[in-house]
Amino acid sequence: MDFQHSNTPLLQYTSLLVKTLLIVDGMAYVYRAFYAIPPMSNSEGLPTNAIYGFVRILERLIAESAPDFIAVVFDTKEPTFRHDMYEDYKAQRAPMPEELVEQLPWIKEYIKALNLPSLEYPGFEADDVIATLARFCDDEDLQVLIATADKDLCQLVNDKIGIMNSSFKDTEILDPVAVEKKFGVLPEQIVDYLTLVGDSADNIPGVKGIGPKTAASLLREYNSLENIYLHLEKLKPAVKKNFELAKDKISDFKKLISVDSKVPVKETLEDLVAMECNLELLNSLREHLNFSSQGRKIRKPANQENTQLELF
Repeated sequence: MDFQHSNTPLLQYTSLLVKTLLIVDGMAYVYRAFYAIPPMSNSEGLPTNAIYGFVRILERLIAESAPDFIAVVFDTKEPTFRHDMYEDYKAQRAPMPEELVEQLPWIKEYIKALNLPSLEYPGFEADDVIATLARFCDDEDLQVLIATADKDLCQLVNDKIGIMNSSFKDTEILDPVAVEKKFGVLPEQIVDYLTLVGDSADNIPGVKGIGPKTAASLLREYNSLENIYLHLEKLKPAVKKNFELAKDKISDFKKLISVDSKVPVKETLEDLVAMECNLELLNSLREHLNFSSQGRKIRKPANQENTQLELF
């Protein structure tokens, strides 16, 4: 396995003595798979590239983390409090391609066949559901791995919560040390960092003229966004002016970027236990999608519980 990570091995997050929860950011990997895998379809003309790619990435995530508990979390179409706060929130995003819309129900059927818990909460973003699960389990004797490519979720990273960013070729693990190395700030400063530089994916502009290096430098010197505003007189005139221009909206931008860890999630850990797949349903899906019927089992190490998942 090719882990692109500074110092911390994956084993820190999959200790044999501490059980592991893997939380998968579903839509992040659905989109990654759709754009990474060339167009393909089954014999009936159903597009299948996103389904195929998503399951391959999911297979990698499970194989490398050997989770005791697992949840795949999806966004829903319903607006959230962020849309109410900021009219232009994610307004620049193009609609989901029709070829992907057609595949999404089949991806969810595949997840169902694998007996993986799939969570959706209308009116709440997947990030907030993920944050709620992670923070809840942070109070338990668990290691949490969040599988995502979304840098916003780095704000959750601590000694028990890590980010696992997998592609088809390698996996990057972000613990607190790696977050600081990657962004130049601590995990607890990520919200302020993204508030300063903005988040183009969510159409949040940030402070004009403040890029990643400047944002990291200011936060290392002043520790927080609020403290920067208390010391504007020490900044260069042009930088000071840009901060003053952003002052009326900056607190709203920070709220937009901050995850909400108080979603009324009804699932308990017992609902998220990794279980054996529904082999009959899985084989039926494989046949319909024209995927290989060659089974490949993903097992936990011998000294862990004998839970297994079977993927194509």
